[in-house]
Amino acid sequence: MAKEVVSRCDECGTTEGVREFIVSVDVHTRELDLCPEHAAPLLRLYDLGTEVSTGRKASSKARKGGHAVVAIEDWQANQS
Repeated sequence: MAKEVVSRCDECGTTEGVREFIVSVDVHTRELDLCPEHAAPLLRLYDLGTEVSTGRKASSKARKGGHAVVAIEDWQANQS
């Protein structure tokens, strides 16, 4: 019998619209499950960031800026 995995938002506990995020700061990486409300700040920071090659699908030219970057891996993969 297959079991269904239900993800819950790490902030509020809801199960609706929850997506997984992987956040890397320096050498530390953490996984988060967040609902759309609590993911909004991460997505805003992601938009400010510079693309980093992860060895996956080749991307377009990376934007460059003089600001801190929050790397969120697999964000585009979870968009669909």
